[in-house]
Amino acid sequence: MTEVKLEKSKPNPTRSRQQIVSAAHRLFLEQGFHGTTMRQIAKESAMALGSLYNHFVDKDDLFRAVFEAYNPYPLLLLALENSQGANAEELARTAARRLVTQLNARPDLIKLVFIDVVEFQGKHLRLAWPQVTPGMEKFALKLKRDPSALRPLSNDGLLRAFFGLFYTFHMTEMLLGKPPDPDSQTAALQELTEVYLFGIMTK
Repeated sequence: MTEVKLEKSKPNPTRSRQQIVSAAHRLFLEQGFHGTTMRQIAKESAMALGSLYNHFVDKDDLFRAVFEAYNPYPLLLLALENSQGANAEELARTAARRLVTQLNARPDLIKLVFIDVVEFQGKHLRLAWPQVTPGMEKFALKLKRDPSALRPLSNDGLLRAFFGLFYTFHMTEMLLGKPPDPDSQTAALQELTEVYLFGIMTK
């Protein structure tokens, strides 16, 4: 009788790493960075604790991998790239709606940003920014297509003001709670867009 040998499937290092990153992401969002232990991450990813250290030096190294996998910049950049408008005002309004829609669908992105800002002083945000800078610069240039419509602001100033306002929109909703009426959220976004475009002064 011929003996049949069953080959054991070899471990997949890439899949194992993805399991760990995914599990760490869930726990960091639920418990915070300092509230999560490597042992908990090992249990959540159904792996031995030693396996985590085969992939990551420590918890800081693991958070870096989580942020690389889940940081909000690629999603925001896609929203900007897909925004169109006949002029700067129309483009800004369209981009604002797209950004808020995307972030509403992915509240985990803002939570991860909070963790990075509080626990790491925004270190990982700064490290991720250069990868999307060219695309962000393109959006600023699209806003400046009609020089007569805008004050002479730098690309950096336009982008800082734009993202500052709309990050604030979501962060205040997380801190204060969303309005019970969806129309109120839409109205708040419209007002914020008006502030971005025209300021708060009547003259």
